[in-house]
Amino acid sequence: MTHTPRIAATLMALVLTLIGCTPAPEPAPLRVMIGTDLTLTVEHARTMEEQRTGLGGRDSLPAGAGMLFTFDPAGPRRVWMAGMRFPIDIAWIRDGRIIATDTLPACTLPDTNDCPRWDSPGDVDALLETGVGVLDLITTGATITTAPAGE
Repeated sequence: MTHTPRIAATLMALVLTLIGCTPAPEPAPLRVMIGTDLTLTVEHARTMEEQRTGLGGRDSLPAGAGMLFTFDPAGPRRVWMAGMRFPIDIAWIRDGRIIATDTLPACTLPDTNDCPRWDSPGDVDALLETGVGVLDLITTGATITTAPAGE
């Protein structure tokens, strides 16, 4: 019985060591297909912090890349460009279809209150951010599907 506290402390130290040594999982990239003509490899912003940060703080976005935001439940959404060093195209999405697209200018100011904001054109359950010009030929109603990037 006298060894129980020592064993418990050793096990706790082992658990804490293992937790500290395990890297946080990175979000798996997604392949996004818009209609039959456009495929992108995007990051999936799932957490509130990932969604709040978005593409902010980056210097550029590689060709064919982007970020997908998913929302549950669907509803009206607002985006801002605080901390963005480059403009982007966005697609507002509902039920697997693009309901509108916009091009948003960069706003390098760090405070969201100092930069313009854009409201969704209705309830949306997803938002796609891409490089400027990527969505130029995409029309309202285009289908959008996702799959793990390795498939």
